[in-house]
Amino acid sequence: MKRYIPIIVVISMLWMSCADVKDQENDDISQLMKLIENDIVLSLDVLDTEGAFDEEYSDGLDTDGGLKVLADTLWPNAGYRLRFGRHVTDWGRTITFDVQDDTAYADMYRSMSGNFYVIAYDSNHTMVDSFVKVFSEEFERRIRFVRTDSSSNRPWRIEGITIGIGGGGDKVRITDLSFYTAAGSDALFNYSSDNASEVFIPRNDLPSFNPGDTLRIELTVENDDPVFDMGDWDSGEKVAMHYGRGHGERARRSMHDSGLFYDATADDNIFTKLWRAHNIGPEQQRRVFNMHYELIDNATLFISDGGYNTAVWSLPYRIVRP
Repeated sequence: MKRYIPIIVVISMLWMSCADVKDQENDDISQLMKLIENDIVLSLDVLDTEGAFDEEYSDGLDTDGGLKVLADTLWPNAGYRLRFGRHVTDWGRTITFDVQDDTAYADMYRSMSGNFYVIAYDSNHTMVDSFVKVFSEEFERRIRFVRTDSSSNRPWRIEGITIGIGGGGDKVRITDLSFYTAAGSDALFNYSSDNASEVFIPRNDLPSFNPGDTLRIELTVENDDPVFDMGDWDSGEKVAMHYGRGHGERARRSMHDSGLFYDATADDNIFTKLWRAHNIGPEQQRRVFNMHYELIDNATLFISDGGYNTAVWSLPYRIVRP
């Protein structure tokens, strides 16, 4: 019997070692989940308007007057104003982790579903039409973590994230997002669909703007089957820029393809927004927010049984006092 004792001891030591490794991996994943849960850069809350809102609105966010160049949507060209938005009733999330020695990666897949509301008003503010669509959208994003001092209470930190990409349906896509100074020709920041899901944006080096900075933002889109193409004003879709941190601190601004107001060429599927960076609280030196660029097919907005087709890109940014 004694000849088996060393074998039993070795097996026991291997089992305990494997258990320790598994416990360490579970602890690492728990720490990574906490970082994901608590980092505003990964939030989609700004997209949930809890119902229909004007095409351009501001809710508790100091926009410093903005640079509004497009009034509320009119359809058709007879003074009708649209209010629209999502009311999310269900959220879903799946995250897979790849934990290495000093680096970890997370592939995050999220879904949201609920009701999409569209309400049309005439020039007398009387509701003339409305409908509700059930919608569902899916989003994906990659996150990179690096290990810090193991003795600290936060043994990991988020080192980089990719642009969040998602939407509903399959007929519309975003292919490029670029930031310029108002009259500049060289992009300050540029993101392309060719590598948007692979390029990590450093968490400590997000796109940063000073309050009052004026930027020209261009979003390039594709639409396989545009409807209600309104000629020089849009090319068969609506594009909006959501920004803020969440409920009570958010805004939505429309983008246009009119060939006017700093948009170079009408009806070329490059939508433009001249945007003035908003302010932050007087006690704050810097603060992180999210931008969500949303492309909505006109059939989604104007035809009750026209399906639901959207595309969304999400990008965090930082407002910093000079």
